[in-house]
Amino acid sequence: MIYACVNTKGGVGKTTTAVHLAVKLAMRRKSLLIDGDPQASSASWAAWRREKDFSPSPTTTCLAGKAILSEGKQLAIHYEDVVVDAGGRDSVGLRSALLLADKIIIPIGASDLDAAAMTDLLEVVELARDYKPELDVRVLLTRVDVRNKDTSKMLEFLTEQKLRVFDTKICERVAFRRAIGEGATVQEIGKDQAATSEIEAFFLEAIA
Repeated sequence: MIYACVNTKGGVGKTTTAVHLAVKLAMRRKSLLIDGDPQASSASWAAWRREKDFSPSPTTTCLAGKAILSEGKQLAIHYEDVVVDAGGRDSVGLRSALLLADKIIIPIGASDLDAAAMTDLLEVVELARDYKPELDVRVLLTRVDVRNKDTSKMLEFLTEQKLRVFDTKICERVAFRRAIGEGATVQEIGKDQAATSEIEAFFLEAIA
């Protein structure tokens, strides 16, 4: 199965989502993590992970532009699961990730800016669906602040767009930033049970 975590907006937890999914998949079987974002945050995380000897680690590689689709297809043959971290802006790389993937996961915050960026991204997703009508697209609410009502407004917007949304919501937690900076997952850091539970629930939904 090939998963792509994509968004044209930064700061939504795209890389956090991708690396946590990749590790959870690697716990079950041979998995590949493709960093297709020019910022190469997933690749940095993977390097830190190797330094700290966390295990298991998905094999990690960087691809750019059209190579995400062409090289990604060839690499995927040798793995049972692949996770692509792509986006940050509408680009050839992002569009290639959409064409490579079986499942698209769109991490998104709950704000008007996120909604505006989502509208642009959906146009690109629909273009991809012209080539892959079976493409499974789901939205994951991330960096959720439970103290305000923005999440409800975003859910209303997503419902209007007729998008499938994960039941799981990933809240804004220090544990996620700390884990990424150490090349780890929140489960491996083990200091925030709520964060661990959220990732586990998300994973079970993602593979369903």
